Amino acid sequence: MEAVVRRGSWAIAGLALITALVLALHTLADSQALYVSDVAFPIVGVGAGVFMVLGARNRSGRSCHAWTLLGSGVLMLGLGELTWAWYELAIGVEPSFPGLPDVLYLSAYPLLVAGVVMAPRRSPGAFQRGQQIIDVVVVVSGLMLLAWMTILVPVFEQGSDISLFELIVGSAYPLGDIFLLATIGLVGIRRSTHVRDIPTWCVMAGLAVMAIGDFLYLVSVEADAYVSGTWLDALWLVSYGLFAASAYWLTMPFEERREREGRLPTWHALVPVAVMMLINGIHLYERFTAGEDIVIEAILTVLAFLILGRLLMIVAEDRHLVEEDRRRLISVVSHELRTPLTAVDGYLDIVLGDWEGLGDAEKREMIEIAQEQARLVTRIVTDLVETSRNSLHSTKLQLETVDIAKLVDRVGRQLELGPGFESMVHPDCTVEADQRRLIQIITNLVSNAERYGGRDGPIVAVVRRIDDQVELAVHDGGPGVPRHHRDRIWGAFERGVHRFDASTPGSGLGLAIVQSLVEAHGGSVGYRDSERLGGACFWARFRYTPAHSNQPEALAHSA
Repeated sequence: MEAVVRRGSWAIAGLALITALVLALHTLADSQALYVSDVAFPIVGVGAGVFMVLGARNRSGRSCHAWTLLGSGVLMLGLGELTWAWYELAIGVEPSFPGLPDVLYLSAYPLLVAGVVMAPRRSPGAFQRGQQIIDVVVVVSGLMLLAWMTILVPVFEQGSDISLFELIVGSAYPLGDIFLLATIGLVGIRRSTHVRDIPTWCVMAGLAVMAIGDFLYLVSVEADAYVSGTWLDALWLVSYGLFAASAYWLTMPFEERREREGRLPTWHALVPVAVMMLINGIHLYERFTAGEDIVIEAILTVLAFLILGRLLMIVAEDRHLVEEDRRRLISVVSHELRTPLTAVDGYLDIVLGDWEGLGDAEKREMIEIAQEQARLVTRIVTDLVETSRNSLHSTKLQLETVDIAKLVDRVGRQLELGPGFESMVHPDCTVEADQRRLIQIITNLVSNAERYGGRDGPIVAVVRRIDDQVELAVHDGGPGVPRHHRDRIWGAFERGVHRFDASTPGSGLGLAIVQSLVEAHGGSVGYRDSERLGGACFWARFRYTPAHSNQPEALAHSA
């Protein structure tokens, strides 16, 4: 079957090309050209459609359905050509309008549009899908306006010469071509699941040539200048030849490959704008040739171009900022990961390099430190993933009664903050929380105070009861947070005044993670100026949960 399709489609394409050349070069008399045209059109039209449907068997799934629809649409066009030739050659009369050929011609448009739309493609995101819809609406509206000005208005002005049904059928042709061109443009600018292969290019080119020929035909009929068997018929024959060529290439081996993913180029956004500018230019030209005043319209056109340029500059600036943020994020994340990974590598290198000389206690201590730093790396990576998915609010918590005071001292020892760190904890500050996540909250708050309040500066962690809540407040002696940054710093990757300060390391995730985890526990977070050290004070509050055994109400101090 493949050999039959290959030979047949090649023969149809060759016949279409040879006939098109003969008609375009005017090598025949008018009567002979008309006869050749009436004979060639049904053969190449029906043949191209049949071989496209047969060639679609070489594809599978969505691609097979798309090519079957496209072949069926071309076949309907060919049957329309066959019916037209039957009227002229067998019966000797010109088909009435509207008539059976029009039914076949017009029924081809839904099949062709459906085939183009069903072509395999990569599923776009919400923004790209919205852009594509807007682009199609703009292009269709612009082409409809162009058809209205150049074709439909003259037809409607005839008024009494044609019936309403004839107006509807006559208008269906340019409207069908408009939707066909719009869908072709959509395929041309969207990302496809398959690399656009030769059959796709052939059928898209054939549909575009056919639509252009239809427009030229309507213009020629309106100007009473159309003659059958001339260059315009040659244009349609070229479209059928391209359809037959697509059938030929459908029989060739096809390797499914994915197209390179990425951002759509900027020029894609200019396609609908270019269409509207073209329409506006045609309108201004018509008014100018008619001697009308076009000063206001010309000024508005210039302003539209300037606004377009301004929008393109905004897009370019946004892309530049995104790239800068991406590079900055990579830099800070690599810094955050490098420190614990260096510690893991260093301690393990010491242990493995002097295994016999180290005591069991020393080995155990170094391995535990390496394990703790490895867990830190895992936590950083997990935080990045969960932050990108915005899933920290919905994280699963393993709740138990936890004493925050003990965890604060534990975090202080793990971070090795030195004598500058002090904790002031109330012994009866138990909460129902996930201990692992609570340690993460305390670590992030203390690390934030250390990073932005000064490595050698004082840090005080205060845990106290406030009515039915337990407050964890971390104070530092740094410069604090300016008022206009106090709401923004809780956002992911936001570092306040240090946003562009590469000398101060940080990913901007710490406070965002704290807020998400605290709120997941049903608590709240906030900022105030430190009443103890004069710098910043970040606090988190949780619901108080009494422990099983009451402890004396006293304030414990530890360094």
